[in-house]
Amino acid sequence: MVNPPDVESLRSRLRDHVVRNNLKSSTRRELILETLASIGRHITAEELLREVRARDPRIGAATVYRTLRVLQDSGIVAERHFEGGASRFELLGDDHHDHLICTVCGAIVEFEDDVIELEQKRVALAHGFELLMHRHELYGICPSCRASNATARPVRRM
Repeated sequence: MVNPPDVESLRSRLRDHVVRNNLKSSTRRELILETLASIGRHITAEELLREVRARDPRIGAATVYRTLRVLQDSGIVAERHFEGGASRFELLGDDHHDHLICTVCGAIVEFEDDVIELEQKRVALAHGFELLMHRHELYGICPSCRASNATARPVRRM
């Protein structure tokens, strides 16, 4: 996320969702949420499983996958499908952001740009669209990959 997550607020949103949907409370679910929040980046389910198991080896893959579904249903987490890679999960906050994705190493950088946001609205209106949502992903080669290998070849060129 662009701004660090407020873990207590996330925990509260999860508890509200659990109550509203008559789900059982789960300390494991909260541990998975806290782990995801502490990582602070987009992560695959498998990476999250490794991180969670480092904290509690008794938590299984099915628990992590079920919890990710609950977190998505509650609006706390979004599943992202970036070009050429595995599904990744990110915490949703109140801020909107877009993504820069390195086609060599897969690094993902979140950014906000008011000019881009205004331009998207202008373009939509110019074409008679009511803009409901958008996803902006820019693909390129990050500074580290460019510096470490001037001949770095991207996974896929656009």
